[in-house]
Amino acid sequence: MNNTPQPSFRIDPTLTLALAQASLAAYNDYERKPFKAPDNYIYWARFTGWDDWFSTYGQEERFGLIFKYVGPENVKNRFIVAFRGTSSIADLYEDANFELEAFKPFSNTVSPVANVSSGFNSIYATKGGNMKLTMQQQIFTALAPTASEIFITGHSLGGALSQLFTLDMRVSLPTVRIGTINFASPMVGDASWQTACNNAGATGKIIRVANYWDIIPTFPWYVPGYVSIGREFNIAFSSIFGTVDALSDHSLLNYQTVLNHCVWLNPQVWVGHFIDAVYGLRMSSTAVPSVAKETWLSTLKEIHEMKRSLLATNEIAEREIVLFEE
Repeated sequence: MNNTPQPSFRIDPTLTLALAQASLAAYNDYERKPFKAPDNYIYWARFTGWDDWFSTYGQEERFGLIFKYVGPENVKNRFIVAFRGTSSIADLYEDANFELEAFKPFSNTVSPVANVSSGFNSIYATKGGNMKLTMQQQIFTALAPTASEIFITGHSLGGALSQLFTLDMRVSLPTVRIGTINFASPMVGDASWQTACNNAGATGKIIRVANYWDIIPTFPWYVPGYVSIGREFNIAFSSIFGTVDALSDHSLLNYQTVLNHCVWLNPQVWVGHFIDAVYGLRMSSTAVPSVAKETWLSTLKEIHEMKRSLLATNEIAEREIVLFEE
């Protein structure tokens, strides 16, 4: 259960905003738009992934960017690896594929075997078409052998991929310093995944930034057994008019706006208004409500189940009408 307390720890303002910018850049690169590297970083490499449609159709897509640090700190070979979120129909299929399969690291072995979403894992670890290397292989090839410190990030689907890569780094290159801050990430695997991350030291490296009103970090709540890992840093924003819109509550640009305000405060909570990046709604950022997220989420689940039941009933009725007319 998540009782959504106010932040009990602080997130690094500069790093958090840099990683949010890197995640946004990954989206822009997918759309072939110009992108802005985080401050004190330069573009280093791009990587792709394979989206497999029902094991019949598939396509190679741009999935992320790697940036190298060139700032004033006396540190060599520091990188950011940023994964983008859902941006295509193929992504939607993979997002919805929550059957479990075993995760295989780039090198060495995971103990215990970690069961993760086959949709996320397929993008990360498979190839198709004219791809020469999987996403996993591309990233490790681009970083090895020089990387000494890696910050990992992603939004939504990209947040899930960032968690897979975090475990992979702890298992495959355990001497490299890493840290992960992702945004609006869904859950990735079951208890075996959680245990594997604990054993490898990955859990303590992950911070998940989540909007209290965003339902995606609770996905797949309708599939038993999935668990969250890492520490959760909560913010709270939604439409001031009380309208429920999943896209606005999930938007990376809206996350970025709230974080730009709150990370510099003590406590890191911003109360204010801003314009929605999706529909231009008037949005409100508040302290995280004291009511557990599961309380209002359970109502949403009831609505979801009712809708599914009604649709199924109507579909049966329509079939009966067609049969009667025939």
